[in-house]
Amino acid sequence: MRLTRLAIFVAAAVALAFVARRIDPRVAHVIPVAINLGLAALFASTLRRGAEPMIARFARRERGTLEPELRGYTRGLTVVWVAFFVAMAGVAVSLSLAGWTTAWLAFALFGNYALIAALLVGEYLYRRHRFAHLTHASPLAMWRHASAELRERRP
Repeated sequence: MRLTRLAIFVAAAVALAFVARRIDPRVAHVIPVAINLGLAALFASTLRRGAEPMIARFARRERGTLEPELRGYTRGLTVVWVAFFVAMAGVAVSLSLAGWTTAWLAFALFGNYALIAALLVGEYLYRRHRFAHLTHASPLAMWRHASAELRERRP
């Protein structure tokens, strides 16, 4: 259900931006901000007391059960992703407000996604080192687990 609300929020923000763009082209700058803040909200919503953190859900789907040592790690990693998405929204807003249209465009089209990839790869390498005694799925398998978890509807 949360994913549906997020999708509706992002779709509405994008539609509004495209409509408002006719009035002022800078309104398109809202899109990466809305997407990043929507993802931050989705991940943060899983940090409530009694809820399973988003990254723990991905790991549990991969592993079946989550080892105790991974519970705290996955909660902390979910916090990292929330902070990351908020920071990416902040960068997009800052570049837009500074009037650096070329830099904003480069960030919105490439930089944001390159940084997501860097965080994914960096975390994967770190986790393989820190938890060397555990087995780890390939990045492609992890992507499939995460995608399946995000598609699953939860009340």
